[in-house]
Amino acid sequence: MISHNFYEPHTHQDPSFPIIFHLDIREKYESDFLPHWHENIEILYILEGTITVLSDASSITANKDEIIIINSNNVHHIQTLVDMSKYYCLIIDRKFCEEFGLYTEEIIFQRLIKDKLVRDKFNAIKVEFILQKAFYKAEIKSQIIDLMICLYRDYTLSESPFSNKLETNKIEIIKKAIRYIQSNYDKNISISDIAEEAGISKYYFCRIFKEITDCSTVRFINILRCSNAKKLLQSGKYSVEEAAHICGFDNLSYFSKTYKKHMGCLPSSTKQAI
Repeated sequence: MISHNFYEPHTHQDPSFPIIFHLDIREKYESDFLPHWHENIEILYILEGTITVLSDASSITANKDEIIIINSNNVHHIQTLVDMSKYYCLIIDRKFCEEFGLYTEEIIFQRLIKDKLVRDKFNAIKVEFILQKAFYKAEIKSQIIDLMICLYRDYTLSESPFSNKLETNKIEIIKKAIRYIQSNYDKNISISDIAEEAGISKYYFCRIFKEITDCSTVRFINILRCSNAKKLLQSGKYSVEEAAHICGFDNLSYFSKTYKKHMGCLPSSTKQAI
């Protein structure tokens, strides 16, 4: 089975530099960006277009030069509202923050920020990543702590991540369900199976799954199956029939139809492109 990390345990090539920074480009009809979560704080700086982030059932929309904060352990996914959006993504390790007394799991940051000061601090970090002058890693770590202190002082919300017990329980149920789907997507699982694993009724499960992820359970499973089938096909080691079977599709016609819907082409086209 191909691993799909819905809980995303970030790894770093240099453990002494536990920071991830990259440019992301999202196109409107991409459908393989599934809801996931991680303990590290994630900061998005919008360069072009308009993106929306569903984060623990709260929707945040941002335009050029605006910043979105994705809080620790929030179930989230990102979509562009225009044909294409570009944004920088900065992911800051939780333990790195804790070394300076900044406990990101215990608070909620404001999710949308339009402050020029925060933009300037983010851009200074970006410049260091791009130029990579002498001692740039030390400078970036220093600037990130400066940015985090700014967020703590001016953009911390009053509630804690655990202040709403009902919402917290819902999110934990969905995380449990997603882990179950991740482990069993290649089998003939039903919504009833998933709801039973989560310990709630099928009706309530479907309702809160859609609420938290903005995605139906069937759609989630199909995108996961098709995404992993795509990886198998791109490896050149599997036929369309083999990829379909490995990823939980019993009906080849249904697989082809579902694959085209979510991946934008027939599975045979994916294999031929290699």
